[in-house]
Amino acid sequence: MATTSSAGVHSTRTPTPAEKQLIDDVLQLYQLNPSHQAYSHYAPTAVFHDPVSIAEGLDSIKSQFNGMPKLFAESVTEKCDLIADSPPNTIALNLTQHYVFKSPIPFKSKGAEKTVNSKVSFHLNGEGLIERHDEQWDHQGNKSEDDGFVGKLMEARKKTDAKVIEKTVPSDPSKV
Repeated sequence: MATTSSAGVHSTRTPTPAEKQLIDDVLQLYQLNPSHQAYSHYAPTAVFHDPVSIAEGLDSIKSQFNGMPKLFAESVTEKCDLIADSPPNTIALNLTQHYVFKSPIPFKSKGAEKTVNSKVSFHLNGEGLIERHDEQWDHQGNKSEDDGFVGKLMEARKKTDAKVIEKTVPSDPSKV
């Protein structure tokens, strides 16, 4: 089996039952359905890194995903394939997600639309919990402080963005 992404063709495999449960639960976050069940797969010290933010700690991660329903009217998973050649203790996905923004115009429920293809990687600890969740849009690596001066600036901005969201969005999914 194979899947095509913005980075080329990847061989795929069928997830184990435990992997399928983790994937299905975490995809609920992407589909604007945050829940305690989805967050139960994360270690308390987990880190989420995408091109927008670096959220450190489970409460910060919760705020990132709990804030999505405030921004998007819809979010539909169009494709999700498990990449076969993932490193040990890593679940890597080729994920295509279609987002519909809420409209800034009163009386209009939907705004602009955007489809994003990403490589999403869950790096698991010895207990099978997600200790790092990376989302790479277009399968391109996220900039970090290892990328020189500009990378350091981007990393500082992403950490600040995550802290602002954490302060303004509750980490309890029942309050979303």
